[in-house]
Amino acid sequence: MNFYIYHPEDALRPFVKQYYYWEDNSSGLIQLPQHLFALGDQYMVFIQQGEAAVKPVNHAGFTLPQNAVIGHFTCACHLQVKGPVKMVIVQLNAYGCYRFLGMNMQSFTNYYRNLAANENPLWMQLSQQLEQIQQPADIISILNNTYQQAMVQHHHPLKQVNEMVDYLLANHGNVSPEELSHAFQLSRPTMERIFTSVTGLPPQLYARMVRYKTALRSLQQLNLSQWQANLAKTAYYSQAMFIKDYLEFNGETPSYFARSGAATIAHMPVPGLQQVAVAS
Repeated sequence: MNFYIYHPEDALRPFVKQYYYWEDNSSGLIQLPQHLFALGDQYMVFIQQGEAAVKPVNHAGFTLPQNAVIGHFTCACHLQVKGPVKMVIVQLNAYGCYRFLGMNMQSFTNYYRNLAANENPLWMQLSQQLEQIQQPADIISILNNTYQQAMVQHHHPLKQVNEMVDYLLANHGNVSPEELSHAFQLSRPTMERIFTSVTGLPPQLYARMVRYKTALRSLQQLNLSQWQANLAKTAYYSQAMFIKDYLEFNGETPSYFARSGAATIAHMPVPGLQQVAVAS
C-alpha cells in the first residue's frame, strides 16, 4: 500500500487542510488507512480505481460515485473499500466546500453529492487530469491550480462563518450559542441560520464536535484509570456526558482507548496530522 499526505499552497490553507493519495494493488476488501476521514470535516474524493461504500450508523449506506464530495459525518460511519484502489482525497475544513462549490451544505450532511452533476466543469476536468499523473507528488500542482481557479471563478461569501469556526476552534468548542451570537453581534436565530447554511451544521453541534475532539486528543494516550481521572480537566461535566458523545461519534463505548483497525470515519486523526486551517 502507498499512502501519501501532501500540503496545499499557503493561499489555499484557510480552506484546504491536506491532500491524500492512496494506492493499493490488493484485491477484495481493503482496510482503510487509519483515521483517513475525521469527524467534522468535508472531503472531495476522486476514485480512479476501486469502489468505496459508506455505512452511517443512523441511516442506509451508499456507494460513492467516482467523483464526489462527502460529509460532514456527524455520527459513527464505516467506510468499506474494494481494491485494487487508486484515489485522491482532498480534506476541506468546515466552510471549505461552500467556498469552492457554493452548495447547500445542509442537503448532504452524512451523505454525498456527485461532482459529475455539478454545473462547474472544473471538477470533471480535475478528475481527468488526476488520471494522467505519473507520480503521486504530481497531484500537488494539479490540485493547487484547480482550487485557485475555483476561488477566482466563484465568490461565495462566507458571511463571517469562517471567523465563527475559527473562534470555536480557538476556544476548543467551549462556547455557548449565546456567547457566539454576542461575540459576532448577531441575533441567535440569524447566527444559527447563516452558520448552518455555510457549514451544514448547527453551531451547537459543531462546537460539540470540537469539544469532543479536544478532549479525546488529551486522553487518547492515557490508560483507563488515567482518562477517567483526567476528564475533569476537559470541558465535560461528567463521564456520562463524554460517553454519550463518544458513542454517537464513534459508534462504541469508550471502555478503553486501544488503537483499533476499525475504519470509522468519526475516529480522531493521528496526533500531529490534524491541522487548524489559518490564513497565511
